[in-house]
Amino acid sequence: MKVLVISDTHGSVTSWRKIENLAKEVDEIFHLGDVLYHGPRNPLPEGYSPGELAEELKKYNIKYIRGNCDADVDLKVLGLPEMPRQIIEFFGKYRFMMLHGEIVENDGVDLVEFARFHKVDVMLHGHTHIPSIMEKRGVIIANPGSLSLPKSKSSQSYMVLDVADFLKITIFTIEGNEVFSKVL
Repeated sequence: MKVLVISDTHGSVTSWRKIENLAKEVDEIFHLGDVLYHGPRNPLPEGYSPGELAEELKKYNIKYIRGNCDADVDLKVLGLPEMPRQIIEFFGKYRFMMLHGEIVENDGVDLVEFARFHKVDVMLHGHTHIPSIMEKRGVIIANPGSLSLPKSKSSQSYMVLDVADFLKITIFTIEGNEVFSKVL
């Protein structure tokens, strides 16, 4: 099974089109929030067209997490009845939690403790726009980065989960070059 995980598209139809073919090849797609609006702290991304991006994304069965820039109107435009703040899913034998991640910034939540409280093996989050994979106190914490507005000198990026008898988490640049990888 292959799972595509993206985050922080912020209305960039240009960025989505660069990986759209990959979306046709995976079994599931998760978007970790900040889908359409660029937000007041961010510049306009290349190809900023929230309405056009919404129409493109509606062609796929994407599970969405609500980010700090996602509003009720975004749900309507995307044709969604709801957008949860977090999702817990099993991939193989691994229990995953997916959230946007602003709780770290806004509420000072320790993601490792939050993951342990919810008894998850892997925590996936967006929000920082910085791709990363790290293991802390027995929990994998991973961020696909931003598809449109990378920060801290990182590249536009996304994540792929390969789930078989093992779990492989890989972060790629928008051009398809591997940045980080972790096998469990």
